[in-house]
Amino acid sequence: MNYKLITYKYRFFIGYILIGFFSLIIEILILNFLNNFLNNQTLNSLLSVISGILFSFWINVRYNFKVSKSKRNRSLYLFFIISFSSYLIQVLLINNLETNLSYEKLRIITSGSFFWIAYILHRKFSFKDFKKVGVAIYANGIEDLKLVYNKVQDYPDFIHVDIVDETYNTDSKEVLTYKSEVIRGYWNSKFIECHIMSKNPKKWILEIIENVDRIFIHCEINENLEELFKLIKENNCQSGIVLQSRDQLSVFEKYNHLIDSILVLSIENPGYSGQSFKTDSLEIISEINNHKYRNQISLVVDGGINNKNISLVRSENVVSGSYVINSKNPIKNIMILQTSSQYEAI
Repeated sequence: MNYKLITYKYRFFIGYILIGFFSLIIEILILNFLNNFLNNQTLNSLLSVISGILFSFWINVRYNFKVSKSKRNRSLYLFFIISFSSYLIQVLLINNLETNLSYEKLRIITSGSFFWIAYILHRKFSFKDFKKVGVAIYANGIEDLKLVYNKVQDYPDFIHVDIVDETYNTDSKEVLTYKSEVIRGYWNSKFIECHIMSKNPKKWILEIIENVDRIFIHCEINENLEELFKLIKENNCQSGIVLQSRDQLSVFEKYNHLIDSILVLSIENPGYSGQSFKTDSLEIISEINNHKYRNQISLVVDGGINNKNISLVRSENVVSGSYVINSKNPIKNIMILQTSSQYEAI
């Protein structure tokens, strides 16, 4: 297997190992430095381990998991709780071991023993908001879902289903909502979201809600937004709003208590695939990331995402359609997006 492919597959794990090793070295160096000035082993140990935890967190969120700035406070809280709890358990073990080994050596040994547990917990809780890539699939026409699955397999982090009817695109093909059930069958372990491009989305919501985890609707519709958000949430599904311009943020602010996610549509015309990324969307994304309600929602950017602009998109979720599906190597392109173009040479 290509070594770059191996590096990609285990990128978080490899990064976590290296960062963990250097953070432990920093902790021990700081401890030895403090021991030369302060005659308080407990205080010195606490200060050194906190320094190591903070170093490890900062490098992980910046270069390994790449957690967005808006989500870092939450990540820090969870990372510190998990790491410090692990440290306390290790100290209890060290204090109860009868050995001639130094504290530093015992610290390295116990840290290695707890490594896997800490890594699993951090992946599940501390760093769950790393950048994820979803593949867009239209629930219109006769697209061969088996062919799509064979192209992308389980490499996408989530699946994004697009529904477009004649109220948004007069040339749209028949909406085949049963596809949501087929998609759930192929990607049964993946998070599935649906973007409904319709002025009258309620009928589509009712037909697909059992098979998806999140539903996005547009601001400009002929139906009551609040009632639709409540309908979605009452059916144990996440609700989302689609924004295309900065002035639409007022809709999010009005219904923020009912909204779990924002989808920034970064193309000009909803319902048409293969469009270019609209650079004005970067301003909307920036404003959302600095919004007072940012911590309560997840952000998805959809439209024109490719290897040229992925590094500019500050969002924990991005969606790509034609760049992935229509490429010669769809899996490679998913990997490129997941790692912000780090693996183009694979």
